[in-house]
Amino acid sequence: MAIVGPSGAGKSTLLALLAGLDVPNQGEITLLGQPFSTLSEDSRAKARQGAVGFVFQSFQLLPGLTALENVMLPLELAGVSVRDAKAKAAEWLSRVGLAERLNHRPRMLSGGEQQRTAVARAFVTDPALLFADEPTGNLDRRTGESISDLLFQLNADTGATLILVTHDERLASRCERIFTLDEGRLQETATCSA
Repeated sequence: MAIVGPSGAGKSTLLALLAGLDVPNQGEITLLGQPFSTLSEDSRAKARQGAVGFVFQSFQLLPGLTALENVMLPLELAGVSVRDAKAKAAEWLSRVGLAERLNHRPRMLSGGEQQRTAVARAFVTDPALLFADEPTGNLDRRTGESISDLLFQLNADTGATLILVTHDERLASRCERIFTLDEGRLQETATCSA
């Protein structure tokens, strides 16, 4: 599903609330059957672990880590052995076309390669939900289309629920459902055949 709307409407804030990165001032958010908004920050992080993946516009890769280490990180945080984390991270980097770039740090990768690394990191834990905040916003059109194709292919392959925020109408139109956020109201505005 896509969430669209004018700049400043609160799309990224809504995504952060849905993902438990922020908590609402009032009301309650339930994620995967858990009353998410009432949990402590540590408890929300633990609840997200392995269940939720993220792809951000600005990639959010750790500059001191290689592509492989960046993708391994969520697995290691979940208690997966280094050997198993390394194997799974290498598999996912290969799956996104970066088998030859495992040992490159983010500054040695193009924008598209950095976003592919971020996509691999998001999917490596087999999440039930994948949140993407302007996943093509920092990329040129051709690279953005390539990343979009990759996101939707992996979404179909894994069965993860993809919720993305975008200004890109073409990207939004590829989603099964489109919601518009404007003046604090979220309304379903389209149902598409993806």
